[in-house]
Amino acid sequence: MELLSHVIATYHEVALKGGNRGFFERTLLRNVRTALKGLPVAEVSLPARVVVRFSQPVAWNDVRLRLSTVFGLNGLIPVTLVGTIYADLERWVEEHADQLAGTSFAVRCKRSDKRFPMTSMEVDRTLGSRINVLTGMRVDLTSPDVELHVLLQNDGIYVYRHRVPGPGGLPVGTSGRVLVLLSGGIDSPVAAYLAMKRGTKAHYVHFHSAPYTSDASVRKVEEIARILNRHQGPSRLFVVPFGDCQREIVALAPEKLRVVLYRRAMLRVAERIARRTRCQAIVTGESLNQVASQTLENMAAIDRVAHLPVLRPVVGFDKQEIIALAERIGTYELSILPHQDCCSFLQPQHPATRTTHRACEAAEAALDVDGWARRLQHEAETRAILPLPWADAPSAPVPEPVTCPVS
Repeated sequence: MELLSHVIATYHEVALKGGNRGFFERTLLRNVRTALKGLPVAEVSLPARVVVRFSQPVAWNDVRLRLSTVFGLNGLIPVTLVGTIYADLERWVEEHADQLAGTSFAVRCKRSDKRFPMTSMEVDRTLGSRINVLTGMRVDLTSPDVELHVLLQNDGIYVYRHRVPGPGGLPVGTSGRVLVLLSGGIDSPVAAYLAMKRGTKAHYVHFHSAPYTSDASVRKVEEIARILNRHQGPSRLFVVPFGDCQREIVALAPEKLRVVLYRRAMLRVAERIARRTRCQAIVTGESLNQVASQTLENMAAIDRVAHLPVLRPVVGFDKQEIIALAERIGTYELSILPHQDCCSFLQPQHPATRTTHRACEAAEAALDVDGWARRLQHEAETRAILPLPWADAPSAPVPEPVTCPVS
């Protein structure tokens, strides 16, 4: 088990924010501290990149798992602090020369501290000559057996051998709040993840058909939300009893329009809950033409009842792309557990694929759509959802180490 006392994390998009960069950086540091809560963190600072210093050695895999949930971080690097002057760097190489095993090597230096008396290229050449003398390995800058990376920062000199990718994106909390329609299937958790990746804080609403169906979907959604909340911290889940509204739609509206009318009713309720919780947009897991209700015409008819933006982060993804991302974020195994969701309850045999807002309005004339929206908003049960503890949550696959240049 690899133990370390320092980790460096790089970021990219945050650095492009101009006058707002300070706000993004402060939020990013706060999110890093939150993710590492419970570990012996001594300091989280930002001299050039995010530097985490621990008061005692910790397992790299534990740190990697936690930091891989912090949006805004592009690379995660287990590093060793070797000192502050070049002599410290050379001394460290002499002490660890036996660990540099191979026939060829390369030194890759990055200098963010411009006060350092040597340039990056000078460090590359001088340190490379010393390694050549110590080990007999030849220099190969194209495909070396061993790569030694050196970071010259104003807080010290760091070395590392490999890095792993971070999640990228923007820090959660920098792009407002959204309300996610979380169904318990594969798609909507991925949509929630992608919305968070763009910096939004997500709350969730789930529509269920109990007592006409079991409450399995509610339990499943709670567990999915707990996994997603590892990326953002606590949130709220609004559980809406939708069965009676569906039965009225079935009784009074054309069969082929049922699913579209279900979605329009959900959107009316979700918008009311969103405004109450100061959410600025609604997020759904719809993917264009994946099922009958998700054609462009049906989406347009559904969106006409909304007065907030409706975001569909997976609209251009195919099913395999969505599944791959669900597996990576740890929600797939839960999502495929069997349950009867509200859209499969009283499902029409031949749903409309090309309806219009006008046709939906005509069908809804027999329904008290505003009354249902008001009633269901008040009947929604609010649940506080905490992140799943790290020891209990399913782990995403460990990314392969890469040796691409640090930024």
